[in-house]
Amino acid sequence: MKNTQALRTILAGGALSGVLDLTAALINSSFQGRRPIGVLHAIASGLLGADSFKGGFAAAALGVVLHFIIATGATAVYYAASRKLTFLIKQFVLSGLLYGVA
Repeated sequence: MKNTQALRTILAGGALSGVLDLTAALINSSFQGRRPIGVLHAIASGLLGADSFKGGFAAAALGVVLHFIIATGATAVYYAASRKLTFLIKQFVLSGLLYGVA
């Protein structure tokens, strides 16, 4: 039961942080005159290298998947740390914002 709740928390946090972060990245890139697919290709380039920019929709989709894997991993690290560092729970808004920036 406890492990199920932890998994749900991590998955929900990963989804939320992934959506918020990707939305911010897409908005920022649009202000800079870049296309949204370029952001997703840039994420995929961590795995595919420069070829990701030639990959079209498939590379962009991979970028989305990788982005959410990274966001969920970061959420899992925060969750694990919060089990020992209780201020991460007590001051979750400030801690979460600072963690996100870092």
